[in-house]
Amino acid sequence: MPDFFTSTVAQAATAVVVLCILISAAFYIVASYRDYVVQDQELPSEGLANLLEMHRKGDISDEEIRTIKARTQRHSVEPITDDESTSPDDPSPNTQV
Repeated sequence: MPDFFTSTVAQAATAVVVLCILISAAFYIVASYRDYVVQDQELPSEGLANLLEMHRKGDISDEEIRTIKARTQRHSVEPITDDESTSPDDPSPNTQV
């Protein structure tokens, strides 16, 4: 048995196992100290404001904004309304596409 640990293959395997254990422990410690709270997440109103700003800049089309609103309305309790993004040819901005 003592000859087993003098082998370079056994030493390399032991080193890999110890390294894996240390990496796992480091991930566990970092994850336990990392503060996963609501403050880290973007509020829906901030997300909508960011999307509206992208729409004003021309990065997002009217159709894309309507699609995003329709998809988010399915997941939210209250409907998303925005008077700024409605166009004259779109009389009902809250209808799902």
